[in-house]
Amino acid sequence: MKLIVMVSLLVFISWSCKKKTESVYLQQDQIRIVQPRLEATNQLIDSIAYLTARLKLEGRKIYYTTNGDDPTENTTEYKAPLKVLSPGTYKFRAYHPDWKESDIAEIKFYKRGIPIDTIIWNTNPNKRYQGVGSLTLHNNKKGALDFMNDQWLGFDTIADATVHLKHAVFVKSIHIGYLCDPGSWIFPPEGIMIKTSADGTKFTHKNVTLQPLDSMLPPTLKNVEITIGDTIKHIHVTVKNVASIPDWHEGKGNKAWLFMDEWVLNNNGIR
Repeated sequence: MKLIVMVSLLVFISWSCKKKTESVYLQQDQIRIVQPRLEATNQLIDSIAYLTARLKLEGRKIYYTTNGDDPTENTTEYKAPLKVLSPGTYKFRAYHPDWKESDIAEIKFYKRGIPIDTIIWNTNPNKRYQGVGSLTLHNNKKGALDFMNDQWLGFDTIADATVHLKHAVFVKSIHIGYLCDPGSWIFPPEGIMIKTSADGTKFTHKNVTLQPLDSMLPPTLKNVEITIGDTIKHIHVTVKNVASIPDWHEGKGNKAWLFMDEWVLNNNGIR
């Protein structure tokens, strides 16, 4: 009788351990690993930039694309820092045999834009997030995913400024760079108004409304390109923050943050 009880107990323990192991494995298999951390020597290209993807996790592999497609295990594997020679979008995703693949980490490279002479601010950033002062949006340096990086200007109201160029030039478009990090209460702009002028008196107006964020996303560097297509010397930019954090977010009803970095002016040559 004792032998039967002991054998039954051993079978039960073995079965319990097996089920526990399977349960732990299944739970582990559903956990998503963190996305690779991307570091670039520069995101505004005038010669060469170097791009590094980092993720300290034994057994992981990182894959990437340069054509805008999402990376998979069938795309190019990242093994060493990449040399970037021209503008484009780079996407990275990490894989591990025991974990769920990471979210996509994305970084964009831009052609160095038309030099900005000065930016005159009509509103001021929050005292905690003042970047590197008046040069923050035209010092040819992009902000990092960390909102504490010193290349960000943080606003809890609208951001309003006038950009002045030394000479009237043809401007194809303007890129407005911003941070999307809803986990830190930092949201995309609600809308942007652009007023352009060649002489500083007669202005052409253009309004752009952005798609509101409707779900939680990992921190991402974003930009919106607004077509200008005219010879100008002055640009008045008003970037409107969302009125309040939306209902789907845990901070609903509170004031949202707007974080901006480089404003880049693009052209196809002087006309």
